[in-house]
Amino acid sequence: MINIGLLGLGTVGSGVVEILESRKEKISSLIGEEINIKKILVKNVNKKRDIHLNKDIIISNFEEILNDHTISLVVEVTSDIEQSYEYVKLALNNGKSVVTANKALVSKYFEELSALAEEKNVSFLYEASVGGGIPIIKPLKEELILNSVDKVQGILNGTCNYILTRMFNEGLDYDEVLKKAQELGYAEMDPAADVEGPDTLRKLRILGSLALQGKVGEEDIILEGIEKITSFDVRQIKLMKSTVKLIGEVKEYEDGYSALVMPTIVKDGSYFASVNMAFNSVTFEGDNIGELKFYGSGAGKFPTGDAVLRDILDIALDFDRKQNPLGHRILKNNNSEIKDKYYLRISESKENILKSVEDISEKILSTKDNIAILTNEVEIKEIMDIISSLDIEKDEYFIARILD
Repeated sequence: MINIGLLGLGTVGSGVVEILESRKEKISSLIGEEINIKKILVKNVNKKRDIHLNKDIIISNFEEILNDHTISLVVEVTSDIEQSYEYVKLALNNGKSVVTANKALVSKYFEELSALAEEKNVSFLYEASVGGGIPIIKPLKEELILNSVDKVQGILNGTCNYILTRMFNEGLDYDEVLKKAQELGYAEMDPAADVEGPDTLRKLRILGSLALQGKVGEEDIILEGIEKITSFDVRQIKLMKSTVKLIGEVKEYEDGYSALVMPTIVKDGSYFASVNMAFNSVTFEGDNIGELKFYGSGAGKFPTGDAVLRDILDIALDFDRKQNPLGHRILKNNNSEIKDKYYLRISESKENILKSVEDISEKILSTKDNIAILTNEVEIKEIMDIISSLDIEKDEYFIARILD
């Protein structure tokens, strides 16, 4: 019997429990023994839950899991960072393998925890931390054995994709769609981590560091979210026969790499334009395999729970190599040298603003109420320097990269 200590019984945790229970016989037949959740760590043991469990396995003290030598695997599915980091580190140090869905935890402590797991000869797996139910981490690791991967790109946040899809397809306002996303459970009451981009950034940091085999830090990624997009922007971009997606991208660039998370204008009919609602998609390119595309549910109780269980099965079947998948390349960040074309809207129409952006403009779309332009190929820093010099507040402009 393989005993598990489960940390967290929220949306993902309950999904893990329910899938495991419904597929118990199939799993046991595959691996030759039962997978058993022996202890579940929660903050409030007396909380009423929709899922039926033996009360004896619900605990509030992590030591009960750590000191139980029959528990060989810890599954962390909380949204906490620092407390969970301590638990994960203790588990690894005590020879227990760890599976987590916590992208913030993985992103912040990626190198440390990967190295510790290798040192202790245990597994540290995190398929569910990127792309929800999409299998992407394992295929990427496998292709890195045979390929140099020079680019990874994707729509990595279902909340943003849901909002943008409904704004472009139904003509709804941002605030209206955000409220609906919150009602449906796609967005938190404080949606900043999604709409301002940190959630996508963390997932991209994980993918980029794996793909390029060197550290791509959170601080190395240019970040712009979707929270400033307006119906005016939607109208202008639709006239370009295009739509907007929040896309994260890391790629080799000259003697280093570039990394960014930005609203991105893609042509109608293009691949990313077809990824709608709360779905995600990730692509990467290898020198032998070419481009691979992965598409599916980016979040949710059962898709994410499914990804967690795939990691658990890999450990149970001894498929994980227990080798640190991160490389040791020293990568130079070349974000400052990237040149792209952009859509820029500023929510004021003043002569001094128009004159300031004329030199970088390929086409002026509007000067009434809002100034909107399409830029020449310019460095993002040049645009941000102009915005800063004009004392334009963060909520008074919207910028989107134009993807050919």
